[in-house]
Amino acid sequence: MMPEEYRDFFTAAAGATGALAGLLFVALSLSPQQAAGVAGGTGFRTLASAALLVFTDALVISLAALVPGVELGWWSAAGGVCVLAFVLAALRVRDGAARRPYGLAAGLLCVVVIEIWAGVILLRDPSDLDAVRVLCYLVVADLICGMAWAWQLASMRGTGLFASLRLLARGGDADPATVARQAPDDSDDERPPGG
Repeated sequence: MMPEEYRDFFTAAAGATGALAGLLFVALSLSPQQAAGVAGGTGFRTLASAALLVFTDALVISLAALVPGVELGWWSAAGGVCVLAFVLAALRVRDGAARRPYGLAAGLLCVVVIEIWAGVILLRDPSDLDAVRVLCYLVVADLICGMAWAWQLASMRGTGLFASLRLLARGGDADPATVARQAPDDSDDERPPGG
């Protein structure tokens, strides 16, 4: 049985995650051509899928935790396996000038390890509150990663530590139109020869 204080957390997390996933859908649907043109094909789709994946992961864990008498360990382990499958698929995909998403994969692999570990602990002992607490932190991490990746999609530039440090070193904020002109255009790879 989920203690009441965790039930409140998972209720709030489910509501926040649903709202954030909805905003991601709205942001992607408002200007799909502009977003895909700036970020370029597969890289854009991989980042959008990763953001949706971590939001979905947080939502499923939160909703499963609210079901009375549920074995949260199974949900956690299954979620970790799904995230792992996405990571493996993302590392296989490469199109034109797009780089493989190693940083994205590393972050998601941390989620996989923690989520499967907590799931195994909860399968052995469903009353282990430390594993439930770890899942709470995992949900928070899912939301932080999802928001960072969604912001990267919306602003069309990297929001990570190294990208932010490069921006600070250059001094000032780059104009999104300038970033759009400087971004590699993958559309040339899709045109037929001579077209």
